[in-house]
Amino acid sequence: MDDPSAEVSGMRRRLILMRHAKSDWADEGLSDHDRPLNKRGRRDAPQMAAWLREIDCLPDVVLSSSAVRTRETLELMQDSFRSDVIVSYSESLYLASPETICNVIASDSCDASTVMVLAHNPGMAYLVSQLAGQMVDMPTAAIAIFDVSITDWSKFRLSSPVKLEHFMRPKAL
Repeated sequence: MDDPSAEVSGMRRRLILMRHAKSDWADEGLSDHDRPLNKRGRRDAPQMAAWLREIDCLPDVVLSSSAVRTRETLELMQDSFRSDVIVSYSESLYLASPETICNVIASDSCDASTVMVLAHNPGMAYLVSQLAGQMVDMPTAAIAIFDVSITDWSKFRLSSPVKLEHFMRPKAL
């Protein structure tokens, strides 16, 4: 059931879920957490940010995994974002389950109208699929945007009323 007070307050909440851009596997000595982006990843990240700007869906808050590839993805996107975007890096988002991602959203989103989560598969694909009510493949740098019918992010759960508004992957741009 939708939260009727969400409409009354006039505060539209949007959730941007993004998988990090393509990472580099060349250096076998690096831990998974420390892998950087490859050439394609460095190309795709700013293109996806430009798409977010085109559809007028820029985040107020970005919650990102602490992994090198998610940090690099965000760095390459920030030129398209507003200068006052709040960024929070979280160890909890590294290879997180859908439940953990939802908990981070509920605890770290403040009063933002648009929250972006930048993390990893399989958690992101599972979360997007659960929220969309259908299987959704999340290739690297893919973005799913949901309209969220809640007034307070602290109440966000897997069962929250949401609607898949947009989905984009780099190859479709």
